[in-house]
Amino acid sequence: MTSFNSKEDLLRALEEDPYLREAIRAFILSEELLQLPVQFIAFVGRVAAFIDQTEAFISEQRQFNESFTRRLDRIEGDMTNFRGTYARETALRDAQGIALDMGFQYVRTVAYEELAQMAHRAAGSKPTNELRSFRQADFIIEATDGSDTHFIAVETSYTADQRDTDRAQRNARFLTEFTGQVAHAVVASVRNDRHVSQEIDSGNVYWHPLNDRGPAAPE
Repeated sequence: MTSFNSKEDLLRALEEDPYLREAIRAFILSEELLQLPVQFIAFVGRVAAFIDQTEAFISEQRQFNESFTRRLDRIEGDMTNFRGTYARETALRDAQGIALDMGFQYVRTVAYEELAQMAHRAAGSKPTNELRSFRQADFIIEATDGSDTHFIAVETSYTADQRDTDRAQRNARFLTEFTGQVAHAVVASVRNDRHVSQEIDSGNVYWHPLNDRGPAAPE
């Protein structure tokens, strides 16, 4: 039987004999405490695995969200184009009705080539971007009140905003300058924002309402 004469003898034995050291540890500590290092290592491993899985999920979710957002943006862009096309085609089919509702007799829809020629003759006297926009007017109607020629500058939109009224009014102003004839600003739309409604109420712009039968908005 091993005996120790001093504390130093015990410490020296513990340093030299790992079995003795383990036996004393087991005698002093409970089994639960002895298993703590092993359990802690296992716990750390589970936490690390959970973190890895969470980070992977977050990354996948972020990629999904970005992809979904891009898809929604494309859908919204397509819907905007569809609605714009619907508004223009619907208004253009009713060009005679627009003139009639305003008290005029429809003569024709002015060709793009004529607008381009007007813009070309005005080159240098007007900002280039405004002349380009004038050439690209949604459409221009030539009409008559029985004696005088009138031009009707029509801008179309599913939901009209200030850009539409500004373009219609500017195009009407240019037509008067370029032709010497009276011109009128018209917005053809399904609905209008507050600015457009104010311009209509004030008489600055004529509104030609379109039926709300275009593409539905995405939910």
